[in-house]
Amino acid sequence: MSASGRGRLSTFAGLFALALVVVPAGSASPKVSDAGVYPTLYVNYTLNCTFTISDDAGSTVSSIPPGTYEVDVNTPILFSGYIGAPSNSGCAGHVQFQLTGPGVNLYTTLFGGCSSNQVLPAQNFEPSSTYVAQDNNQPSVANVVITTLASGSPTQPTPSYSSTSSGPGTPSTDVVGSGLPSTANGGPFRGTLAAAVSAAGKLTLTFKGKSVASLKEGRYTVTVVDHSKSSGFILQELSKPATTLATSSFTGDRSVSVDLTAGQWFFHPTLHGTKTYFIVIT
Repeated sequence: MSASGRGRLSTFAGLFALALVVVPAGSASPKVSDAGVYPTLYVNYTLNCTFTISDDAGSTVSSIPPGTYEVDVNTPILFSGYIGAPSNSGCAGHVQFQLTGPGVNLYTTLFGGCSSNQVLPAQNFEPSSTYVAQDNNQPSVANVVITTLASGSPTQPTPSYSSTSSGPGTPSTDVVGSGLPSTANGGPFRGTLAAAVSAAGKLTLTFKGKSVASLKEGRYTVTVVDHSKSSGFILQELSKPATTLATSSFTGDRSVSVDLTAGQWFFHPTLHGTKTYFIVIT
C-alpha cells in the first residue's frame, strides 16, 4: 500500500475513534433492574452547542441518587448539515460530549454529527461523588456538574401499555420512516406490528393482538395509528440511532417496513418520553 493510502486509512481510523464511547477498564458492570430497564439521563443540546440534563420525568437535574443510568445524548437537528452564526452554532459540525467522574468516562460525537441521538452504555454513578459533563467545543460555556446523594437509588422506569380507540386520524404530509435499520439480507418476513398513539399520547405496540415483549429477528410491517398532536412514535435499538415512525406533529395512519435485528429495543413518544422495552431474538 502506498504511503498516501496508509495516511488516509490512519486519518479514517482517527475519525472513527472519535465516535466511540469510552468505558474505563475495570469499572463495575452495571446491573439491570428488576424491571429490565435503566433510568436515563437525557443530554438535551441546543443549536448554540449548550445543553441541559434531565431525567425520565423531564425535570432538569443537578443532583441524583447513586445507581446505574443510561445517558441519552440528543440534538435538535443533524449538526453535520447545519450552517449558521455565530461560529459555535451546531457545535461547528458535531458535538464533543464528555461525561467523567468516579467510575464513569463517556464520550461521543454522535457519529461525527451524522446522528441526532445516541444512547450510551449504562454506567454506575457512585454515592457522594461529583460528575462533570461538558462539550469540548466550548467546555467553559457548555458544562453541567451533577452530584450524587450519599444514599438512595434511582426510580426505575417501568414499561406501560394502554389501549387506544380506532378511528380515522387527520392526514399528514410529514415524511417519516427514512433511515430505517436493515439487515444484510432483509431477513424473513415475520408479519405486522400494530403501533398506536392515543389522543393522550400513550403508546402501544402489539403483535397478533398481544403486547410485544419479545420478537423474532426479521422484517416486519409496522402500521402506525396516531391520534395525538403532541406525541409521536420513535423506535430504537439500544445504543443505535433512533428511527421516527411518526413525528410529534403527525396524526393519521401509516405503514412502514422495518428490519429488526437481534438485541434490546424500545419505543417512546419523544426523545424525552418514557421508554417501553422489548427484546428481539434470533
